Amino acid sequence: MEGLIACTRDCYDTCIFNNKYEPLRMFPINGFTCARGRADLTRNGRNRVSSAYIDGKEVSVDEAIKYVAKLLREALKRNPARILRTDYDGNQGLLTWYYPDRLFNVLGASQTDRSICSSEGHEAIRVHYGTSMGALPEDLQGFKAAVLWAFPASTSAPHIWALLVKAGMVKVAVDVRLSDTARKSDIAIIVKPGTDVFLALGVVKVIIEEGLVEGKVRHLEDLASYVKQYTLSYLSDVSGVKVDEIKWLAEFYHDHKPVTLIGFALGRSLNGGDAIGLISLIPALVGLRRGYYYSNSMGWGIDFNYLRGLHMARSLRVVPMAEFGEFIERGEFDVIYAWNENPVLTLPGGDRLIEAVREGRVTLIVHDPYWSDTAKIADVVIPAPTFLEKYDVVYSYWHNYLVYNEPIRAPMGITEVDLVRAIAREMGITHPLLEEDPWDAVDRAIRGAGVTLSELRERKIVKMTPRYLPSDEPDALPLPSPIEPEPLKDGEAYLVFSSHPLYTNTQFREVYGSLEPIAYIHDYEGVVILESRYGSVKVKAVKDPNIPKGIVLIYKSSLIDLEGKPINSIIEPIKGKYANTPRLNGIKVKLRAAKG
Repeated sequence: MEGLIACTRDCYDTCIFNNKYEPLRMFPINGFTCARGRADLTRNGRNRVSSAYIDGKEVSVDEAIKYVAKLLREALKRNPARILRTDYDGNQGLLTWYYPDRLFNVLGASQTDRSICSSEGHEAIRVHYGTSMGALPEDLQGFKAAVLWAFPASTSAPHIWALLVKAGMVKVAVDVRLSDTARKSDIAIIVKPGTDVFLALGVVKVIIEEGLVEGKVRHLEDLASYVKQYTLSYLSDVSGVKVDEIKWLAEFYHDHKPVTLIGFALGRSLNGGDAIGLISLIPALVGLRRGYYYSNSMGWGIDFNYLRGLHMARSLRVVPMAEFGEFIERGEFDVIYAWNENPVLTLPGGDRLIEAVREGRVTLIVHDPYWSDTAKIADVVIPAPTFLEKYDVVYSYWHNYLVYNEPIRAPMGITEVDLVRAIAREMGITHPLLEEDPWDAVDRAIRGAGVTLSELRERKIVKMTPRYLPSDEPDALPLPSPIEPEPLKDGEAYLVFSSHPLYTNTQFREVYGSLEPIAYIHDYEGVVILESRYGSVKVKAVKDPNIPKGIVLIYKSSLIDLEGKPINSIIEPIKGKYANTPRLNGIKVKLRAAKG
């Protein structure tokens, strides 16, 4: 087969293209290209880091490597834990994202916990099922109805949405606002931020007490006793969903047996883990096996820990992403090495990183294909190739195809693997983790998914063997312990973030431009200050009747305020109880008109 390219975005769909960048005709996972995918060829030639830089001076990559090695050696003498590496899913390649971690594990450096996206839900579902593995694309095609619970498929997962539409499914959307997905669904149920767990409790209560249980759930009697303590009127008051709507949704589950698509945004909200875990149990109560989908990345059998080298070396300290800014403000680090991520705008307290770098309290090293906001302030910048320019192995957290990615553009910069190995050589570090051939490491890591590297190189695309749910009987325990959101006072609202169809987090501004820092509010327009207990930002308020009163919505891609300050500077360092995921959605903010 000719060479293939897999879109490595942090996106459900993970589309696959031929070497002419034409999508393979593989319904339901492929067949058309979204606005972001169409923009990639154009973006590839814009805003690129074309050379290495030290303190703003252009240098060779070799000079930068020697300088980085010197910085790391000096930091090691003081304390390895004062080196922090931070990375995430800007590129979902096994070599790009995971393998570079080996160097920093060997050094004993600190690391962020990578909790910002799906971790809370993975852990919350796992405690009930033993795995977070859910429905596959082929499974979804067998359903006649779907509940999209905080799952904005029409914008964030267009191929999943196309599958639901083509199958003619009845679609019910549960969201905090009338989103694009909610407007296009057959039924929309609007819930107050942070209260999805109370709505789920109501649905479970009706299913159990109205005799609608058709499946097997261990400790069902404990769950029944637990939900009995809540009245539907109380659950309705807290969630903002009418009692009749709660009953209707429970009966819809029983009568239509819908697949439930659960969004990552829930894990970044109050009661997020409890909500996700309980929602995942609802399909089992009505007799569905694999009746939910959250993220399947933990169910392929890929040994991510082996790729990171955790079988031989580990970090001395793991830093919760929720407390990223707090650690920097306390002066916990001398050197920060960032790749595959734009932490200035995406991590809570990114403004603390800006201040620390400008004041010389931290030395920031960035390896990136583009001049991201983090690269622009870095002391050392090293160019990286894009996914269109390098070999890698790419997996999806929706479909079970593994792809051997081959370049279709001339490479710029140095790959993540080559860079960390070159740094190690310059530092004089010898260790089996860094001496093992990276492709041998990939081969070993993917064998658990039923794939060998030689087979993948020959066929270019291979289906993995999923690790399905170990039992048809999930465990109802542990039971949730929900907290009611703080009541709003005059001039207060809950801040929520949403994805935009043209952007993946901070990517694609090179093509579509920077989004204005707009806060969508039910009934106000003008320039406003949003203030939390952690800081304040200035944004433009735009009236939107689809936003309920008491909510302020900002797109995740408009992450810089009117004065150039990261919006994440007002995110409070609050962690989820299952996986420490930052609480980004539903924080309480005060609104006041900006002077002038």
